[in-house]
Amino acid sequence: TTLGHLECARVLLRHGADVAKENRSGWTVLQEAVSTQDLELVQLVLRYRDYQRAIKRLAGIPVLLEKLRKAQDFYVEMKWEFTSWVPLVSKICPSDTYKVWKCGQNLRVDTTLLGFDHMTWQRGNHSFIFRGQDTSAVFMEVDHNRQVVYSETLALAAHDQETILAAMQPTEEQVMGRLMAPVVATHLDMRNIAFERNKTGILGWRSEKTEVVNGYEAKVYGASNVELITRTRTEHLSEQHKGKTKGETRFAFEKKAGFLLAELSCWFS
Repeated sequence: TTLGHLECARVLLRHGADVAKENRSGWTVLQEAVSTQDLELVQLVLRYRDYQRAIKRLAGIPVLLEKLRKAQDFYVEMKWEFTSWVPLVSKICPSDTYKVWKCGQNLRVDTTLLGFDHMTWQRGNHSFIFRGQDTSAVFMEVDHNRQVVYSETLALAAHDQETILAAMQPTEEQVMGRLMAPVVATHLDMRNIAFERNKTGILGWRSEKTEVVNGYEAKVYGASNVELITRTRTEHLSEQHKGKTKGETRFAFEKKAGFLLAELSCWFS
């Protein structure tokens, strides 16, 4: 896709080339396709990306259901936040509390941090629910703010791959949305990450921090040496659409994370 060879890309994708792969510079196939400004190429890559994701989800369901059956029911709460010594940077540092319930073959995750777009963290009140059944599963995304539920049935029966591929055709709006926006890659550099137990108390009387969740004592850990790196490409945009931010932005953070684990009786609503 980097060279913009549409037919070559079509042949490779038709024979199973992995759309999720990144090149040596860390850009995905879709990001490289967008940078060529080729509408048909972007449409092709988007289609196969969604198709491959669907196939992988379906293929992994039997294993997931079996693991859920064997696992003990539980509730997990993970609190985390980023801080920085750099002035003003702390104002854009994210924080959230993930809540996870597991009951039988059902799994629910609640979150308020939805994503990162143009140096702004997107917030909302969302739940992701996976309901496992004997021969299928239902995945739901619940937007509590808008009171909307998006539901997808993942059937385990044999699928016609051509039918699935045809259903993944992206809309013109989706393609143009990609072509008219900067290509942004954001990732956490955790090569030097370090974990240690959080402490509580005053000097000379400090002890390892614990918290009680549902009557269970939980250990609290902190993580440090994490960098958030954002890279932006705008070569596919017209001058009037190009933003002022280019190149690479790097922030160093101290990540304070509390991992709290406790068992919980079955609860799904």
